[in-house]
Amino acid sequence: MKKWYSTALVILGLTLVGCGGSDSNGNNPHTQAKLRVIHAGADAPKVNVSASGTELVSGLDYGSSSGFATVNAQSYAVDVNAVLPNNKTTTVIQENYALGAEKNYSAVAVGSVADSTLEIVVLENADEPVASGYARVQVLHGTPAAPTVDVYVTAPGGALSSPTLTLSYRQFSDQISVPAGDYQIRITPTGSQTVVYDSGTAPLASGSDSLFVAIPNVYAGNSTVPVALLAASGSGATVILDQGTGGDLRVVHAVADAPAVNVTLNNSATPAVTGLQYLNETDFVTVPSGEQTVTVAVQSNNQPVIQDKAVNIDKGVFYNAIALGSVDASDAFDVELLAVEEDRRKVATEAKLSLVHGSVSAGTVDVYVTPTADISSATPAIAGFEYKQSVTGVAIAPGDAVVSVTPAGSKTVAIGPLNVMFEGGKLYGAIAQDAQNGGAPLTVNGFDELN
Repeated sequence: MKKWYSTALVILGLTLVGCGGSDSNGNNPHTQAKLRVIHAGADAPKVNVSASGTELVSGLDYGSSSGFATVNAQSYAVDVNAVLPNNKTTTVIQENYALGAEKNYSAVAVGSVADSTLEIVVLENADEPVASGYARVQVLHGTPAAPTVDVYVTAPGGALSSPTLTLSYRQFSDQISVPAGDYQIRITPTGSQTVVYDSGTAPLASGSDSLFVAIPNVYAGNSTVPVALLAASGSGATVILDQGTGGDLRVVHAVADAPAVNVTLNNSATPAVTGLQYLNETDFVTVPSGEQTVTVAVQSNNQPVIQDKAVNIDKGVFYNAIALGSVDASDAFDVELLAVEEDRRKVATEAKLSLVHGSVSAGTVDVYVTPTADISSATPAIAGFEYKQSVTGVAIAPGDAVVSVTPAGSKTVAIGPLNVMFEGGKLYGAIAQDAQNGGAPLTVNGFDELN
């Protein structure tokens, strides 16, 4: 087993992972190698990788693995492309790399683009089968902010006696064979038994061959846990969050003709929020995974306008629970709760835009993001955006831009033009809304950098 490090400039470091190619010369295992690419750079963009003209990986995102590709053991001319906003890519490396026969290679991007610490750790192992009745595991410490840690792999509920492994950042273990069965993986600061990550019960199936990478926790539901575990198999990867992880929920008042409200979660005797005004929202609140209920009541008389609305919360996911519609019984827009997921992973090379159409008066709209306020010849960034629709994680190139909203198919601006300085690594969110008490002029309720 070998360890390679490759440090490079920002994205170049990430994209060096793709040093493979396609199998075009038969399937003789004595002349072949296997390669997978794992994205563990928490603030890095998606990547495409090709080798000798054949695309190996397309749009590989954080917390993902390409799975092993079988390639001929030889040198390859590698092109690596960072995926940038507006469907653009840029080739950031062109290089030759050699892969050895009967070996498998895991190329793992770790570190940070913003800190210029992004680099590649390549794990080389003999390509050998796993013994029947056993599982094979290997562990890589891929979280820059975490110190040296002790890793305990025990039976579920087993005592923390002595660490199975002690690893510093970028360090990885040998491959370890263990009897197939249920295990529990816990991580502590070295020399301490204070658990900072707990997998809960983690089954290891007979014949499974897993690389566990401790990656930065950018997920919702447990901000005190510094890491998650990326479990890479031969075909892909799953992210195992700490067993105590829930989700994060933010409630938004988007009913233009409604007064201030109280918000109660799970029939609690005490409201989570009191006096929430139109065009305002709560902070994100961490809630358990599973079904949660939300009740929205008028503050002045405690009369519910939304009663015990169920919201299903997945582990690690951010949600906006938006009260929208109209109190006015003469229109067709009943007051309801709209729960939408939000992509809040910050990427250093792009701004992320999340939008919700919450205006009962606007009808279907087009959204433009342009260099200037002139949209006469521009194509909408979001076309045909209907009431209650949402988009999240739209990649925007850093720089000055103008956001305009028009009726669908029209160039008449109904909201905006709004001048925005988009910055890489930041989040921008908004809900299109009616004016206070309803109707025009239309407005937006901005979140994060648009707040």
